[in-house]
Amino acid sequence: MGDDRRRRRSSGEVQPDLTLIIPAFNEAERIASGLARLRAAAVAGAIDLDNCEVIYVDDGSTDATSSAANEAAKSLPNARVLTLTQNLGKGGAVRAGVASARGKKVAFCDADFSIDAKHLRELTAALDHADVAIGSRATDHGAVEYGHRFRTLGGRLFNRLVNKITHLDLADTQCGMKAFRGEVARILFATTAINRFAFDVELLTRCRQFGFTVAEVPVTWDEIAGSKVRPFADPFSMLKDLAKSQLGGQIRPLSGYRVVGSTSAEQLRARIANVTASPQPVVIETNASLLVVFPFATGQERSALGAHVLAALSPLKVSADAFTVKDLSQLSPLQVRLEPASRS
Repeated sequence: MGDDRRRRRSSGEVQPDLTLIIPAFNEAERIASGLARLRAAAVAGAIDLDNCEVIYVDDGSTDATSSAANEAAKSLPNARVLTLTQNLGKGGAVRAGVASARGKKVAFCDADFSIDAKHLRELTAALDHADVAIGSRATDHGAVEYGHRFRTLGGRLFNRLVNKITHLDLADTQCGMKAFRGEVARILFATTAINRFAFDVELLTRCRQFGFTVAEVPVTWDEIAGSKVRPFADPFSMLKDLAKSQLGGQIRPLSGYRVVGSTSAEQLRARIANVTASPQPVVIETNASLLVVFPFATGQERSALGAHVLAALSPLKVSADAFTVKDLSQLSPLQVRLEPASRS
């Protein structure tokens, strides 16, 4: 890729094919080795770093994570570091990355790349027929085998309880590699609130509520020393967080517009294609109506974005509205792309 195209991609003039978010809390010692695994995947053709935006999110680290992430970012064609002033947890860090992501597709991976980065090719390919693709480390026996016996038992118990509560029926909800269509990622992360380890389950619960399709992709996993997971305490903390989030009552509604005039989703997307305000609006197509929503936008940002969108939609009739998790669930299945995925 030429220098001019690289500059245009970095400046946001060219939308990257993929945004890869790497949350990092006190990962100074593992970022360099993780970067080496990412580069190996690129050499193998699993990921095109020239067409990928990489976002390291320093989650309020107290070690040299920020310096290590900045060094890693400097060595990549299109990478940057977001620094959070306080530790939010992995879910909060990934959410911050999604809020600023520009890619057509969005994925997140752990900083150590204990899940082989080569699997990014398979996960992003799965998005051609699904809204969300999740890595699955489950063995032929339908369970994740950790190197630590107690962590294996705790993981199995947690997964059984999660599936009983949520009816997700997924073998591995906690895998650290997941991918999304860009618009789907923005909707999901804007309608979830859990910041720590249970955020994966909350995301997948929203997928079910909103009618988004989920593909499970087998991945290989190597346990690397330094995991932040506590085998016994974390599963119970995660279930507690999950119980609080089930109905989404504490989630701020998504502001936006309900389109009253007669038009198609394709025409609606074409009208707002040139709206460059950030964060980008998302068009949602339902069986009953067309919506334009503003994930992550608040205050003056929301007002500015609304003005841009209203100008783009004129002379169509629109009505301002705010959409709760319950509202969106009742409108399920939601479709958020020009050519919706097959929902077989």
